[in-house]
This record gives sequence, structure tokens and C-alpha cells, in this order.
Amino acid sequence: MDKIRIGTRGSKLALKQAALVQEALLQVYGSIMTELVILHTEGDRIQDRPLSAFGDKGVFASELEQGLLAGQIDLAVHSAKDLPMRLADGLTIAAVLPRADVRDVLVVPKGGRVPGDGDQIFRLGTGSRRRQFLAGKVWENVVCKEIRGNVDTRLRKLREGGYDGIILAKAGLDRLGIDFDREEAFAFYPLAPEVFLPAACQGILAVEAVEDSAGAGICKEISDAETALCYVVEREALAQMSADCSETAAAWCRIGKVEESRKEVSSETAYGADRLILDVMYADRRVGVTGLVSETEGIRLAQCAAQRVKSRQEKTACGVADNGAEK
Repeated sequence: MDKIRIGTRGSKLALKQAALVQEALLQVYGSIMTELVILHTEGDRIQDRPLSAFGDKGVFASELEQGLLAGQIDLAVHSAKDLPMRLADGLTIAAVLPRADVRDVLVVPKGGRVPGDGDQIFRLGTGSRRRQFLAGKVWENVVCKEIRGNVDTRLRKLREGGYDGIILAKAGLDRLGIDFDREEAFAFYPLAPEVFLPAACQGILAVEAVEDSAGAGICKEISDAETALCYVVEREALAQMSADCSETAAAWCRIGKVEESRKEVSSETAYGADRLILDVMYADRRVGVTGLVSETEGIRLAQCAAQRVKSRQEKTACGVADNGAEK
């Protein structure tokens, strides 16, 4: 291909993310020619409605998918957590870049108070049902208010005093180059993912292409295997829970060592060995499971965890190991 046309939304963060894909392609292919093509999505155009009112994550992806199918662009770059549960027919995720920080971050004005500081109500800006639910579980004096817009818009609204704090994804702040230690206007408090469970695929950049196209083939060389495994598992968990952006749902998959203090029921477990660890949440229910590090096992874990979290069963007959996150 003489030139790869990369479709992206027009926000500063979206352009930074598309530039990361450009850089990844250059690292592999050297002098490859790329062009950024800005497309505006329904979610960008409609700012006076909460995201939960759309009922589907496709509001940030549909125009990019249409551009792929119409041949306007060769690749589309997405924040993977914004992808619809079902991609348009004929399209595929050709690559995912190495995952960035999965954590959410509480942002308050410099010198401002934090939730739980005194008895006064804390006005927290977030349009996410997941964040609203978890904030209510973690802090007693929080009232959540809807907020829309890109990162700069949300920070401006916080500065203007409409909110006492907001929650943003650390991955986005990092990609924008915001230095927590040098920032003069705001204070940043990363939230532990074990407590504040991340959105499924948070921190992952996904590159979409037409199936079996030249663009899809080119992208295979920039995909990160571990991130791709976590992407598949978390997406499977969401699909099994039938969860979209109007639901209080989350899924977090990672590869790590399971602590001996956690309850293990699998005879295949060897303490000290790397395991696939998955936590899922649906409504007020959360389940954690662990298993072997493979895509087949990961999909099975996602299916079993989703079954447990939606049916509210304490155990299932599928033989997954419990990582101690049953709540």
C-alpha cells in the first residue's frame, strides 16, 4: 500500500491515540506513508444527552466503521472500551497496542477537598454508570452529576466550579502528557483497580480494518499478544452479560501471580506461576476467577464468571478457580 489512511475522531486525545498507531507502524515498517483522516461520530456531535441514553457504545465508532466499509479509510483507531459489542459485518480488530494504565483517576481542583472530607456533599462529575455505582460504594457523601465532553472540556467544567471533582481514565491523561506532579490547577488521585474496577478494555487502543484487507494484514505486526488476550476475554465477559454503556458492568483481565491467601479450588493451580486473573461486575454483584493463560481458557473463564454474576449463583459446575473476589 502506498499510503495508509488512518481514521480517527478529532479530539486532542483521539489524535494522540492515532499518532501512537502511526508510530507503531513506522517502527515496524520504517518509511511507510500514513495519513490521518478525521471523522466526526454521533457521540461527538450530540453533547446534550448522557451516554447511557444512547444505549450502545457504537456512538463513538459507527462513522469510523462506515468509513472503512466505504473505502474512505484503511484503518480506524478506537479506545477499545468505546467499541460496540458487535462490530459491523466485514470488519475485524486487526491489532491492539500494548495496554496502558487501567486505572481511573479522581481529579479535584488544587487545594480542593476530596470525597469523605467532612459532611458536605461532594459533587462528582461522571457520565458512567460503572463509575457512579462504584463511587457510591467507596464514598458516602458523593452525589454524581452527568458530564460530557473531551478531557479538556471536562477539566474546564471542573475549573469553573460546576463540580467538586471528576473521574477520568489515567490512560487518556498519560497519552495527553499531563504530568500529575507539575500540574498547577488540579490534583490527581489514581484509584486502585482492585477496588474501583476498570471498564472492560480500558487503556487498550484497538485498530479496526476490513477483514482480509491489506490494512488488516499490515497491522498484525504491531499487535501485542498479552493485550490481545485480555481484550478477547473482557469483551467475551461483556457479551455474556449482554452489557452495554447503559449497564453497570465491568471486566478486568490480567496475567499475574495469585496470592496464596486467595481461595483456590483448581487442582491445576501452582502458586508462584502466572495465571489469568479475571474480575467481572454486573449491577451490585462482583465475581473473580483465575485460570490457565490461554485464549480458550480465558473465554471459558469469562463465560463462567458472567454466568455467576448474572445468575447470582455462588458457584457453577464449570470448574473455574475462585480468586477471592466474590461479592
